Amino acid sequence: MKLSTLLLMSCIFCFGDNVLSQEDEKSQFKMGMGISLFNIADYEWDYESSRSNDIYVTIDLNDKFRIEPSIGFALSNYSESFSVGIGGFGKKKISDFNLLYGLRLGYNSSQILTIAPTLGGEYYFIKHFSIGCEVQLRGLIYEGELAAYTRSSLLVRFYF
Repeated sequence: MKLSTLLLMSCIFCFGDNVLSQEDEKSQFKMGMGISLFNIADYEWDYESSRSNDIYVTIDLNDKFRIEPSIGFALSNYSESFSVGIGGFGKKKISDFNLLYGLRLGYNSSQILTIAPTLGGEYYFIKHFSIGCEVQLRGLIYEGELAAYTRSSLLVRFYF
C-alpha cells in the first residue's frame, strides 16, 4: 500500500504539470480527437469507390505548434481501403480562433503518397469544442507519376 502511494505521488510530482493542470489556461499542452465531416473533392468520385472521413488525433505541444496523426478506412462489398497520415502545423492564436499553417503527409492502401501544404483555422465555441476548415494543395505520387489537386474540409474537434 505504501509503495503504490509513493509511486502515485512520484508520478504526480514528475508529470503533474501536464496531468493535473491541463484545464489551466497556463498549460499549453492539450490533446483532442477530430473528424473531417465534409470533403468537397470526395463528391467527384462515384458511389462504388469507398471513401472515408479521416479521424484525427490532435496534439497541441504548445501554443505555437501542433501535430495531428490521422487514420481513415472504408470497407464495402466492392473494396477495402485505408489511409494513414500525419500533419505538422504552426499556430497563431487570435482570441478564440487559431490560424493553422503547415504540411500533411499521407499514405494509402493504393500505395499513393500524398504531400499537402495546408492552411486552416478553427474557432472555439467552448473550451473543449472547435469547428474549423482547411484548404490543401495536394500532390499525389504513384509509380513515378505526379498529380495535383485542391481539397477543402470542414473539421470538428473535441479536446480532453
